[in-house]
Amino acid sequence: MRLIISAVTWDQYLRSGMCQLELVPVADKYGCAGIEFRPYWRSSMEELYEIQDFLAEYNLECTYAANDCLLAATEEGTRQSLLRVEKSLAKAERLGAKVLRVLVAVGPVAGAQLEAAWWRREIGLLIDAAAAKGIIIAVENAPNPTTGDAGLLRDLVAPFASPWFKVTFDTGNWLPAGWDPLQAADILAGHIGYVHLKDMIKRPDGFVPAYPGEGDMDLAAVIDKIEQTGYRGLYALEFPGGRSPASKVKASLKHLRKINIEFTK
Repeated sequence: MRLIISAVTWDQYLRSGMCQLELVPVADKYGCAGIEFRPYWRSSMEELYEIQDFLAEYNLECTYAANDCLLAATEEGTRQSLLRVEKSLAKAERLGAKVLRVLVAVGPVAGAQLEAAWWRREIGLLIDAAAAKGIIIAVENAPNPTTGDAGLLRDLVAPFASPWFKVTFDTGNWLPAGWDPLQAADILAGHIGYVHLKDMIKRPDGFVPAYPGEGDMDLAAVIDKIEQTGYRGLYALEFPGGRSPASKVKASLKHLRKINIEFTK
């Protein structure tokens, strides 16, 4: 397994002035293979190129988790959202990213658009652009029943049958969406292009995201199931870090070793 750290774990600090460039030596320190960057940019053009050079110095790789969506409530909204995905794809290329994580939608979804010729055509053009750049567009399961439905994710990516258009499999998000992660992995076998690795704490009023080992999930079984599907890509440690993100990364790595998960840089 190749693990990377996610900028979202440092959310509190990145919103208070920390630069994402500072995460590069952190990933190297903990023996991780790279970083998942997020839209925390201060001056994106200059910063993107600086990060790419810095990654090369440490021999690390990266992904880019944008918050753009593939669907919206209206056709016009969807077209505008796809234009934003195109811009994020350009940023991912400047970073040298291997994966661009996107979302299904934020808010109501017009599911009928999945069958629309114009939508399929626009997605096809995005896939062609991603292929030319060597970047996988990977759409994530959300922590809700609507856009966190494994069948919906499969129906979204499967018709294109492209190695450049896949699913981001968030291990924890399946639970608040009402899905068993093992069942979701079976349904999405062959369509997983990226993994967000997090745990979940079950509470009477729902689920709370947690670092691996802090929650109630059997992550060893989930990881084993994911790998049974043939997935051999990156796993991003992606969870809220609060005031002590580094300590939570360290605890995550300790837990993964405890459950006999091997990872290399």
